[in-house]
Amino acid sequence: RFRGSGLMANIGGKLVRVTGVSAGGMKLEKGFKLVPDSMRFTLYPSEGGKVDINNGIGGTCRLVREEADFIAMRFDPATYRLVKFVADCTNAGPERDSFLEK
Repeated sequence: RFRGSGLMANIGGKLVRVTGVSAGGMKLEKGFKLVPDSMRFTLYPSEGGKVDINNGIGGTCRLVREEADFIAMRFDPATYRLVKFVADCTNAGPERDSFLEK
């Protein structure tokens, strides 16, 4: 999992904040219509409230679960280019395991 994603997603025709992301999927704010099939999305880097629409990457995803505050989606597929884009945009790398910090 990656912290501080700094990503926005255009999904279902709506631009929503990515609240969490991993190599396999993402958690999104609610605000778009879910469909039972695969959904197309485009991820964009954002910083300081500005979305960089010139440097996005597209893909498809599927619903994993819907909670009160967020929607979890699985990348379908999680391509190398997509995972590399996510890692580059987070600038944080993988989270450290808590037992390593003790």
